[in-house]
Amino acid sequence: MTHEDNPIDDTITWEAARALVGDMLRPDGHDGETAMQQTIARSYTVNRARHRLKLNKGTIDQAIKDGVISTFIDPDSNQRIPAQTIESALNNSELFEKIAETERIKPREIADAMGVKTATARKRLRRGKVDPNKLIWGQIRGRFNLPDTLRGFHKLVADNREARRREQREKRETSRQRKREKKEIERRRRAELRARLVASFPAWSELDRSHQMMMLHIGPPNSGKTHDALNRLAEAGSGWYLAPLRLLAWEVFDRLNQRGAKCNLLTGEEFIAVEGAEITAATIEMFNPNQHGEVVIIDEAQMLADADRGWAWTRAMMSSLAAEMHVIAPETAQNLIQKMAEAANIPMGTVFHERLTPIKVAAKHWNLENIPPKTILVAFSRKMVLELKTRLEAMGRDVSVVYGSLPPEVRRKQAERFAAGETDVCVATDAVGMGLNLPADCVCFYDVEKFDGRDMRLLKPAEVQQIGGRAGRYGFSHAGEVGAIRREDLKLVKRLFYDTPKELTHARVAPTVDDLALIPGSLAEKLGEWSQLQSIPKDLRSSVKTADMAERIQLANMLSDYQVAELGLTNAVQLVNAPTRKSTREFWYDCAIAIIDRAPMPLPPAPSDEVLDTGDLDYAEMCIACADIYLWLSYRREFAEFAEHQKLIREERQDWSSRIDSALLSKIKTNYIRNFDSR
Repeated sequence: MTHEDNPIDDTITWEAARALVGDMLRPDGHDGETAMQQTIARSYTVNRARHRLKLNKGTIDQAIKDGVISTFIDPDSNQRIPAQTIESALNNSELFEKIAETERIKPREIADAMGVKTATARKRLRRGKVDPNKLIWGQIRGRFNLPDTLRGFHKLVADNREARRREQREKRETSRQRKREKKEIERRRRAELRARLVASFPAWSELDRSHQMMMLHIGPPNSGKTHDALNRLAEAGSGWYLAPLRLLAWEVFDRLNQRGAKCNLLTGEEFIAVEGAEITAATIEMFNPNQHGEVVIIDEAQMLADADRGWAWTRAMMSSLAAEMHVIAPETAQNLIQKMAEAANIPMGTVFHERLTPIKVAAKHWNLENIPPKTILVAFSRKMVLELKTRLEAMGRDVSVVYGSLPPEVRRKQAERFAAGETDVCVATDAVGMGLNLPADCVCFYDVEKFDGRDMRLLKPAEVQQIGGRAGRYGFSHAGEVGAIRREDLKLVKRLFYDTPKELTHARVAPTVDDLALIPGSLAEKLGEWSQLQSIPKDLRSSVKTADMAERIQLANMLSDYQVAELGLTNAVQLVNAPTRKSTREFWYDCAIAIIDRAPMPLPPAPSDEVLDTGDLDYAEMCIACADIYLWLSYRREFAEFAEHQKLIREERQDWSSRIDSALLSKIKTNYIRNFDSR
């Protein structure tokens, strides 16, 4: 009966309740001595009943309301159901289904029972005039190919879900197995490829070195290393001077010819032949080891550890068969160069050079107003160099500028004005650290942080020593002084200048065409995989790494497989070695398309007739960089026939460089920083 029918509803005692529940104990019930204990053991609360029947509470409540289940209220005001009723429902399918009539069913359960997606199940229900959002068991019992009982429905749902989970597990395991097999196949392929690349690695130790001697010149800036080596080259009368910069190659070209030692000039963008010359001053990438001469000088040899260009120093050092090699480097490169020489069985001697003029760190920081004459002021961005130039010129100072993207001819003229005393301050980036002939009494750091291509970071001891060491040029100054603009920066400069720099650990190597031919895929994929494989012989891995292929991969990605095939792998590799940067890649691509089509390469863009501000300067420098790409390609035998305007572009390039130099000389307008402090 329901509690509404209970005649003792409000005054029921536990004895009366005991009489209502009958004699059947709950399966988990524990009989007791009192009427209360016996009643509880023989009845269910609504919540316990729903758990026993595995139905929703709302379903039980509705069955009670409909009179399908009888309840009573115990003396503690709890609604109770006799155990006999619940246990009968478990054993009587008809009663259970009557109770379960209003059980809510989720569309997801219907979908699982049907073995379809939820959206499909919803559509089928709607077609059957059933609202999937208000779904109860009584509406779908025996319909849509579903079971006649809720238990059968739940079993079907569970079975289908388990089957689906089993299928998914099997698919995942199959997928993992395939991945493992694919990974293993790839591992074996890469191992085999790496072994083939290692086998093709240059056999440096197999060359006959019995007639050779490598003289390693170790010392700080302004210690006469290059001077002594050049004397030996001039005395020998044949060989090469290999420089990191066109500007340095030009400087040595002039110096040797002025002293009567005939010398050619060879860079990526120009070749000047001097009649009777058997010496060539060149940028290091242009070295031809088959025409080595008597003496080869490798300057700034610490660059062999440079991720991008270090391969050229490694190649020159390890492939040169000249009787004498003079390798010039700071102390940080000594051990690495010795390891490389030992790997190639090159006999070696070492000459230690002492600095020729004394140098010290300033006792007090400078500010822009009191920077001494004949000072190189160092900043680490082109923008800051130009802004400092504007600031100093507003103070009445005469200023030269030197930075990396400035055309070499302009850098040379700017440096010459400073050397001649026409300007008393040279604002420069760390481009001055590469042996540039800038006779300065002082080097002052405006900044002590630089962007290294990835992050802003503090300068390293080797950088402060290399750049600061330019102060006190022998023959021009009695001593050198290194300083900074801010007091706290001067403390850092002092510590770094006297600190012991880290030794270089790895030289760099680049791939040959034969290496790349072994690797499958597009040219960009070949370059990328070669770099990742690090296919270095085991005995060299502690001192040799692969070069950074990032820019070459960028260019290679611009070429289709068809275009690379049209060029041939050798020519395609040569093409992506061109000296590009982000702003000139589009022009490079236009030249590449012309070469592929066997048509004349396009003319580079031309700057404005006058360079009036930094916008004009940016564009003019970009135009000259494009001209350099054209000229670089024109000097490659493979591409020379497509460079019919070489002479015109060379002449225009000189004119464009003159425009930049004139603009810098006439105090070009820059984006002036108003919040400068004079520090």
